[in-house]
Amino acid sequence: MNRMDPELKRLLKWARRASPVLPEQAPFGFSGRVLASRKPPQAPTVFEELQSSAWGLSCAALVLILCGTLVFVSQRSAPSPAEPFSSALSFLVSNLSQ
Repeated sequence: MNRMDPELKRLLKWARRASPVLPEQAPFGFSGRVLASRKPPQAPTVFEELQSSAWGLSCAALVLILCGTLVFVSQRSAPSPAEPFSSALSFLVSNLSQ
């Protein structure tokens, strides 16, 4: 049989006799005083508004650039023309040289 240490038995007896500890409650009106002492949020300055707008527009521009780059990279290159010059360009060159 397992024999418990006498010190452990003594601690277990003390734990049985102890009453459960209830958490303390805040005094009446404490939450009202805390809310009253809170500073109201300050309105952002013009500089802060401009800065937040600039950040938003920069992020939107970055996303647009990345999407454009992806579209550009995914495009296939056009096949090279059969003739070095198109027929319209050849016609224009032959008429201008006369």
